[in-house]
This record gives sequence, structure tokens and C-alpha cells, in this order.
Amino acid sequence: MRFTRGNWNKFFDGCNKITTIRLKRHRAGNHVGHHNAWAGSYNKPKKLGTFDIVKVVSTHYKELNDNDAILDGFSDIVSLREELERLNGKIADTCPVYIHYCANVKKEEVNPYV
Repeated sequence: MRFTRGNWNKFFDGCNKITTIRLKRHRAGNHVGHHNAWAGSYNKPKKLGTFDIVKVVSTHYKELNDNDAILDGFSDIVSLREELERLNGKIADTCPVYIHYCANVKKEEVNPYV
């Protein structure tokens, strides 16, 4: 699953991020819900780490609220909507969105000798 570095770092920087909101549903559950986090271009991806999706909740874009934003590491719904639209373009109010609850989020180990 792709992340911007800034959004990935929200898991670790004190924002208390526990979800990632997407326009596409990703798999959840034991073993099948284990994902790699990637950043950078598709031609030269950089692995940021790994995480598990433990639950997915579907809703509509217009139904997202401040609590959803806080769980995703943003201060309020306005900031979350700005980021979602920056990444995805204009999103219709009736567009389905998927709130992926994450656990076991781990940064990729960096080899200091490389």
C-alpha cells in the first residue's frame, strides 16, 4: 500500500494515527491483512515498513467527521479532506471511502552500512 512519507510518519510522531482512509478497500484479517508500506515512485519504490489491517469500515466521503480525522492523524476534518483531495483529486460527497484500522505498524529497519 502506498503512503506519502508524511502520512506514514503520523503513525510514529505522536499524532496517534491508527487508521488510513482510502477510496479502495484493502484486505484485512489474519495473514491476508499484512501489508507493506511503500513511498516514492512506482519505478523506484522505497519500503517504509509493514502493518496489519485489522478492520475495514465503509462510509461515504460526506460522512467523515473530526473523530475520523483524528484517528487518521489529522487535527480536524478540514485538514483530512484537504489531504484526501490533494492525493485523489475532487471527491464526490457520495463516494464510498474505506477506513482501514491498522495494528502492528513497524518502520523498515535501516541498514547503516548500506
